[in-house]
Amino acid sequence: MKQVNELIGNPRMREEFERFYNAKTAEERKAITEEHKRWFESLSDEEKKLETTRMYDSVRAVLEGVKANNEELDARRIREKLGTVPEAISMSYVAKNYFGKTKTWLYQRLNGNKVNGKEARFTESEARQLQEALHDIGHRLTSIILI
Repeated sequence: MKQVNELIGNPRMREEFERFYNAKTAEERKAITEEHKRWFESLSDEEKKLETTRMYDSVRAVLEGVKANNEELDARRIREKLGTVPEAISMSYVAKNYFGKTKTWLYQRLNGNKVNGKEARFTESEARQLQEALHDIGHRLTSIILI
């Protein structure tokens, strides 16, 4: 998982972000902001256009990185929440009967394995479907009366 400052491609912006992020007081952050404004105003119109484009590109990269980090956290959260369930029930059965897929497909998503160079993840609807499958199996298990 990448830190925000690692996602900023422009070295000057990265340095300013780190200074702003590490500032201890509101006054320090205000001074950094004012310094940036003065620097930006000192640029020619052409340089301002270039810097604005760089800023948008950096913001876009940060947003994409945050989205990827959130997806990675979601995959980890799913694995953590499942705990030992995959060992206790047949994941092959879950994959086949609830997803129409193989157990390999399911384990790739549970473990975040790389498939075709990308980390396999559950879509939101697949995660919901897995939750419903586990609830269904749980309900079926708790409704069994042996004695």
